[in-house]
Amino acid sequence: MPKAKKEKILKSKTLFKGRETNLRCDTVQLASGKPFEQDIVERPNEVLVIPQISENEIILVKQFRRGAREILLELPGGKIRGGESALDAANRELEEETKYKAKELKRLTEAFCAPSWSTLKHVFFLAQGLTPVSQPRTLDPDENIEIIKLPFKEALAKVESGEIKDAKTILGLLLAKWMF
Repeated sequence: MPKAKKEKILKSKTLFKGRETNLRCDTVQLASGKPFEQDIVERPNEVLVIPQISENEIILVKQFRRGAREILLELPGGKIRGGESALDAANRELEEETKYKAKELKRLTEAFCAPSWSTLKHVFFLAQGLTPVSQPRTLDPDENIEIIKLPFKEALAKVESGEIKDAKTILGLLLAKWMF
């Protein structure tokens, strides 16, 4: 059985440069020695926070997602800004989207979104010891968020029923399952 080998990048060309998203075409040398072209989407990494409001309750957010053209029920989170650590981004996003701050943020894991064609990585945190923020940060201008508090078991039931469709939210809830 052949072993996995790292591919050698022969050439990389930027095809599109956007505000947050770039598209490049990499020409790589396959294990067979043949060249192969692959389009790669470059995106900033993101944080996802599982806010534990009480022993059995969490906070999710509802917002319209342009790509899906639907209102989705999701974990709060967002992009890690340039020069910002994942922990700082998790604190910022938690406060912006839920109006709470956490006494403790536990880093759970990180996972690639679609590693065959995207650089995007998600970093997951469990937020505990939540307290309301008296003067919370404002939402980003393109955000319109509804805060939803619900029992953790109900959130898992929404995963099973298909009501929660967002893959990163599903993964985050399943990661936190053993903590509730």
